[in-house]
Amino acid sequence: MLREAFEYLTSPCDPLARRLGYLSEAVALGSRHRRQRRNWAPHVAACRRFITQAAEQAPKGGRAVVVGSGLLIEIPLEELAARFDEVLLVDIVHTRSVRKRVARMPKVRLAALDVTGALAPLDRALEQGQEPPREFAPPALPDSAAPCAFAVSCNLLSQLPLMPLDAIERRAPAIPDAARLAFAQRLAADHLRWLAGLAQRAALFSDVESLWLSGGAVVEREDSVWGLPLPAPDMSWLWDIAPAPEEDRRRDLRHSVGGWFDVGAIVKDLVTKGLAKKGLATDCPPAH
Repeated sequence: MLREAFEYLTSPCDPLARRLGYLSEAVALGSRHRRQRRNWAPHVAACRRFITQAAEQAPKGGRAVVVGSGLLIEIPLEELAARFDEVLLVDIVHTRSVRKRVARMPKVRLAALDVTGALAPLDRALEQGQEPPREFAPPALPDSAAPCAFAVSCNLLSQLPLMPLDAIERRAPAIPDAARLAFAQRLAADHLRWLAGLAQRAALFSDVESLWLSGGAVVEREDSVWGLPLPAPDMSWLWDIAPAPEEDRRRDLRHSVGGWFDVGAIVKDLVTKGLAKKGLATDCPPAH
């Protein structure tokens, strides 16, 4: 507990992000990883292998952007720094331990960003007793002389709506479920479109399904990508994220994870399926 308290108190964080719980969540994730390091090891290895293979499909040099870099648990940072001229780590909060690690790496930069662009408008809407906002957009990245050659989103697609939905539940529980789901789907769809426009090559991995197991058998399944009909992933693996009693006294929680090497192809596929109305479009202007 002392380690977690020190990390929380010494990590810089935007006040809104802190109030919404992002720093607490990051610190708790680090604590869970230390408890479950052994169970997480195959997932961590799969993530690093996926990112390495995805990066190899991008031209060498230029800039690599890691979106949802988190605690760097799943990121082959040294390999990316060796392949690209610059590595930009993007997340809403960078903890003290992350800042300490990258301080020794001159090619690595940090950007603390709300990649949805929705948190401040949502906060204002909830303050005024309104439904989730319709007017928001993902942000531009910090300027760089290096062209953006590669981008990867790390387990964000499923996670982006969670904290905003928690805020809605706490502060505006009367908002209908349909409005909440539409907002969540907008965040996920916008993320895909924004990511596709970031770089010459953009990749993505995300948990796509949560599986609850009892005695080794699946007893419950939950979709993790907000109903988006994603194409079959290029790589897939399982993540034993919370064996009992981590989340549940008797049941184990396992995530099914998918990795896609070409986010642009995902966007085109979703548009073909008629999801342009959810914020997707075939043209993806660069955000860098």
